[in-house]
Amino acid sequence: MNNLLFQSGDKVLFIGDSITDCGRRDAHAPLGHGYVRKITELITAKYPERDIAYVNKGIGGDIVEGLESRWDTDVIAEKPGWLSVKIGINNASRQLASDMSTEDYLPNWEACYRRILTRVKTELDAPLFLFEIFYIEEDVEMPRPLAVDAYNTSIHRLAEEFDARLIRTSAAFSSAVAARPGALWTTQDGVHPNAEGHTLMALEFLKLAGW
Repeated sequence: MNNLLFQSGDKVLFIGDSITDCGRRDAHAPLGHGYVRKITELITAKYPERDIAYVNKGIGGDIVEGLESRWDTDVIAEKPGWLSVKIGINNASRQLASDMSTEDYLPNWEACYRRILTRVKTELDAPLFLFEIFYIEEDVEMPRPLAVDAYNTSIHRLAEEFDARLIRTSAAFSSAVAARPGALWTTQDGVHPNAEGHTLMALEFLKLAGW
């Protein structure tokens, strides 16, 4: 049964930070070598008859305020039929480095995220996918106490508010680590997925895309 949400003629746009970028602006143009490319390859392999356009607008190191500054050119002007957003881990890192409390920092982060999602609904009416952020406690040299749960609470709230499909990557990675202790899912920094980690992200996305 063909349950894939995306149809021929659709444009699916992915935007976010380095986890989305994955070299899409240089050696791995135009889709990168991470979860975005894996998603497109798996869809193409299973649904070769569907002519779907894919766009990767990830930029390494980006924060939600960075997305807002480029929203006109990288999202609105592209006029995607579907939009996937993966953002927040760099905001959490900057908050930690600044010694600002989550309670003081997070409301501004959520307000900015809400503004860009509002523009999607009012100017594009494109259905949304929102990824949780994650920090994987594995064999890392300097674990960072990032406020992942607090950010994900905001992401869950926004997903409900904007009727978005929520990609529960934090929960999926936690389950994967518990099921296979000692195995690495990132490049040993707890944040940037390795090949297996990107595949896990792709599969979690595809579950909600009807693949």
